[in-house]
Amino acid sequence: MNLIISIIRTLFRHRWLILIGTTLFTLLVIYYTRHMRGGYDVKATLYTGVASGYNLESDKRTDWATVQNSMDNLISIMQAESTLKRVSLRLFARILIKGNPEKENDGITPASYNYTYNHLKNSPPGDEILKLIDKSSEDKTVANLEAYMRPHKDNYIYGLFYYSHPYYSYGALKNVKVQRRLTSDLLDISYTSGDPGIAYNTVSILMHEFVEEYRRIRYGETDKVIKYFEEELKRIGKQLRAEEEDLTKYNVQKRIINYLDETKEIAAISKEFELREQDALFAFNSTASMLKELEKHMDSNARQVLKNMEFVDKLREASNITGKISEAEAMTDSNKKDLHSLEGDKKRLNELKQELNALTTSYVGHKYTKEGASRTNIIDQWLEQTLLYEKAKAELKIVQSARRDLNNRYVFFAPVGTTIKQKERSINFTERSYLTVLQSYNEALLRKKNLEMTSATLKVLNEPTYPIGANSTNRKQIVIAACIAIFVIIIALLVLVELLDRTLRDASRTLRVTGYKVIGAVPSLSTARYGGLTRTYIQLSVRELTNSLLRFLSKRKSPGVFIINLFSTSEDSGEDIIGALICGFMQSRKLNTKFICYNKDFDIASTQYLLARSVTDFYTPQGEDVLIVAYPPLSKSSISSALLHDANANILVTPANRGWKTIDKQLCEQLMLQLGKSNVPFRICLTNASREAAEDFTGQLPPYTLLRRFSYHFSQLSLTEKIIFNLRRKAKEAEDEDDDE
Repeated sequence: MNLIISIIRTLFRHRWLILIGTTLFTLLVIYYTRHMRGGYDVKATLYTGVASGYNLESDKRTDWATVQNSMDNLISIMQAESTLKRVSLRLFARILIKGNPEKENDGITPASYNYTYNHLKNSPPGDEILKLIDKSSEDKTVANLEAYMRPHKDNYIYGLFYYSHPYYSYGALKNVKVQRRLTSDLLDISYTSGDPGIAYNTVSILMHEFVEEYRRIRYGETDKVIKYFEEELKRIGKQLRAEEEDLTKYNVQKRIINYLDETKEIAAISKEFELREQDALFAFNSTASMLKELEKHMDSNARQVLKNMEFVDKLREASNITGKISEAEAMTDSNKKDLHSLEGDKKRLNELKQELNALTTSYVGHKYTKEGASRTNIIDQWLEQTLLYEKAKAELKIVQSARRDLNNRYVFFAPVGTTIKQKERSINFTERSYLTVLQSYNEALLRKKNLEMTSATLKVLNEPTYPIGANSTNRKQIVIAACIAIFVIIIALLVLVELLDRTLRDASRTLRVTGYKVIGAVPSLSTARYGGLTRTYIQLSVRELTNSLLRFLSKRKSPGVFIINLFSTSEDSGEDIIGALICGFMQSRKLNTKFICYNKDFDIASTQYLLARSVTDFYTPQGEDVLIVAYPPLSKSSISSALLHDANANILVTPANRGWKTIDKQLCEQLMLQLGKSNVPFRICLTNASREAAEDFTGQLPPYTLLRRFSYHFSQLSLTEKIIFNLRRKAKEAEDEDDDE
């Protein structure tokens, strides 16, 4: 409750600050809004076709997340800085080209033209920029302005967009509002400006620039992708053709027609020759064993036949012919000439067999051997086995030679196959890459065509219309809101200061901050704030303070006098002045009063003072009734507990305009520990107090004007008491007048 009362008193005390601050700020708002006038609204509607339009890429179901993303992209592009920059340049060019200083032309007011022209003309590069304006072409003018623009603070065109121009700046143009109408394909565009021509042309130019910017962005990214895929198709196609030609050259070089079929054929031939080799080897071994067995049964005469030169020659010739026949029969692809030669060799071989039989018959001496075998049959058999042996030998030799050739073919085809597979694998990879890029290229072309269809659906459904009437302003609401806001802010600051400030100021705050009661408050002697009433305030304050102290003078202390101790926590607190004032007032009441002060009447560095058990240890009483003692500040020197107990009242003197610091709190806590449970009162006396703080003890101080009486009673929250008091006073005055009559 005390805190609430303190806050109310603070607000009332600063009533003039609240009133003056609120008034000045309100007047300032009125001054800056004096030229405020309603803006001109221009609206347009754009049909996008994103949700319901035909799309080559989408299926029958509508992906609302994609639709929302597309709508957000459209809104972002329309509000993008690059789009608004082109709108600014084109609007600036259109105003200078079509504007007229005397009359409205194509929706461009004379005010907007004159403002734009004068702003440009009075700038340093004005004449230079005016030369860039081509009256015959708006597009050429925009191109000239874009070429002139440089990112520099001194560049007029650059500053026109990035500074705070009311028509062409980014800060003004970004107020264009773009909003989707529920879940439809429609975008509502609105813009408000103080000039109707600026508002109308801004929205009109924005519609055109937005569509162009959208096409540039979407086509630009798609064209880059298409160009990339075209280059990749050329590169990969060239690489694919080079690899195919390299494989062809390699097949020609290695004489490969069909690697798989040829290797299969070689494997089949190898298997066939393996079987033939086994058969030839078996026949060779069989005939060799038969010859050895027949030669064991031959006699000497038969062996001479084998050694006969004619026999040997014919046998050798028969062996050669047998080898040729075997070799010819081993070749499966013989032509007609070889077949004719083979028939001749077979005929000659039969003749040689007959001749050899005739030779062997003529050399046979005995018809039978001792084992009973016919000699003629042995020779015939030997001759037959010899011919078979030669044939088997020739066939084995041929087959083994063919097997070596096949092994060489294996050695040839093995690395060729690996190389061909590597080349074919590389060609296959390149071909798949080519097909993948080709598919992506086709998708990019499809996307471009889809974008063309999407861009074609961007149509202005409701064209912007030229505004005729301006909107109503909210100037009155702004002024009222500003007045209320500053009033609340000032009060909030004062309340915040009241809650956080630890300056003592008055009795209620001192009690709340320190926790100790206040016995009185005395204004400063040197203040000129109250004029000639300052001494009156001091006299009344000291009188009330002295009367409060006299209540504590109920029992004389050890020297037989009443003792009042004055001390402070820091220097320049005014305890010497307060002591002198109290002493003077008591003396005016015929009280034998004495005031003594440290460093004047006693030495605080002496042993008598430091070890004093009573005032008489460092001062000799002279029959005083009341002794007022001003001790040094607690931060400078301590006071013995005996001196504190040997007093009727201990008064802490502290300035009201000084904050209660931590050191003050600690010194007072130590002092209260010294006092302990003593019955000696401890109070605080405020110096340098304000008139309002003194009135808490003295009541209302002069002058007693109507405003002062109202202010005092309002600060004391006693408005009703004031009214009753006035009524009683008026009634008493009326009774006195009746008695006089």
